[in-house]
Amino acid sequence: MAAWRMSRNAHLLIVAGALACAFAPVNLSGFYVLATGRLATGIGAGVGILATFVIVYEAVSATQRPLVSALVWGGMNVAIVGSGLGVGYLLETSIGWRVSFLFAAAVALAVAFAFPPAHMRHEKGGVVLPGENAAATPEKMLSPRWLFLTLAYFFFGIGYLAYSTFAGVRLSAIGASAFTTGATWTVLGIASMIGSFATIALLSSERVKRLALVAALVFGAAGSLVASGNSSTAALAGALLVGFGLAATPTIVVAYVRDRTNAITYPRAFSIASALLAIGQMIGPVGGGAVGDWTGNAAIPLFAAAAYAIGALLAVVDAFAARKVQG
Repeated sequence: MAAWRMSRNAHLLIVAGALACAFAPVNLSGFYVLATGRLATGIGAGVGILATFVIVYEAVSATQRPLVSALVWGGMNVAIVGSGLGVGYLLETSIGWRVSFLFAAAVALAVAFAFPPAHMRHEKGGVVLPGENAAATPEKMLSPRWLFLTLAYFFFGIGYLAYSTFAGVRLSAIGASAFTTGATWTVLGIASMIGSFATIALLSSERVKRLALVAALVFGAAGSLVASGNSSTAALAGALLVGFGLAATPTIVVAYVRDRTNAITYPRAFSIASALLAIGQMIGPVGGGAVGDWTGNAAIPLFAAAAYAIGALLAVVDAFAARKVQG
């Protein structure tokens, strides 16, 4: 399937899922409607991100990819900032959450038909560029060239979902105001944009590039650890640190995957890496919830920090493995 068609179908799936959530009934069946809607939006978002990167990477040269990746991930954080600014209405009105899903459906519908521009809608994939690496098959993903990178991404999924899912719970537990809650998400979004654009410089240097993922995951670990404190200041400082690595991590992983594939094999490799991320995203909230039930919600950020730290260690191993392959 052409990337632009994949993008359109993915965003239409998001529209359907968001509308299902927006109009979910207020009874037991509403829970299943919400769950189904969130499943649809999650699948649509995952496929949409994959298609987006295939489209934009085919449209630019290799030297422009770090900037393009940063722009894509940085743009996503505009939504985080926007949600932070609108959190008062969303939390304090009975229909705020429904409005948020309707807004998401409207945006996804616009993207489905406006992106990419008509002149970029090709039916065939890109041409394999000379000198790029061989295909990445699922079997090869178990080699040192891929294993540590994908596992690091897996633990990133656990860490950031555990943090973000229960950040509101922690804010409520410490008695944070609606202003502080909104400010926390705004800080997270702004820091994420800064971190995403900082990767442009990091990915432009081959020597620094190898350790870029380590740095991003260390920020996540430090931020989650700080967020375990019992104050609004700790929540804001934690959001700042987590934010620096939040969008930077997928930006860096996308660049790493693209460096290790060609235009034909990139979608497959990215899909496998994204699948592990998705599994981590499912484990994060479940594991964080279990830890919170067992020891109290103050331990959830520590659970997230541990996941981030394991990811950082795996990223260190990946850096050495990549250096060995290149050397």
